Amino acid sequence: MIEQGKQISDLIRKVNNLIRIGKVVSVDYTKAKAQVQIGTITTDYLPWLTPSTSAWIPLKNGEQVVVLSPNGDLRLGMILPALYQNAMPAPGTDENKIILNSDIDQTGDVNNNGNITSTGNVDASGNMTVSGNLKANGKITASGEITGNGKALSTHTHQFMYNGGEVPSSAVTQPPS
Repeated sequence: MIEQGKQISDLIRKVNNLIRIGKVVSVDYTKAKAQVQIGTITTDYLPWLTPSTSAWIPLKNGEQVVVLSPNGDLRLGMILPALYQNAMPAPGTDENKIILNSDIDQTGDVNNNGNITSTGNVDASGNMTVSGNLKANGKITASGEITGNGKALSTHTHQFMYNGGEVPSSAVTQPPS
């Protein structure tokens, strides 16, 4: 009878450990693994699930996550990120937008040609650096100054060069208005 009671206790423990909610307490970014605190238990470093192995969406300390444990064994667990919570609320509420509050570094082979294609509007806040050519098929609008090779577009003028003689004032362009 004691053996049967032990088996039932072990079965209850395994069922309870199948799906657990916890908080990330440590992340090893080089191994893409994190430790999760579940009540008084801290797991070993576990891998986290990702939408694709070509995407890097790292966990952060303090994020609330779900740990899935095959056979109820936390040592075999994997992390299903992440749950919104008061300490880390959703970055937006618009059902028609994907919002990323993080740095985006597009590298490698996306869509088999190194390109990211976005249909719709893209809003970016912060600094953006483009290494390579930038092509626009449409109008470009800027609310701030545009500079190129140290020359400001709003104040830049041109002076036509003549072979000898004085340059007439009509040959000097005015800054854009």
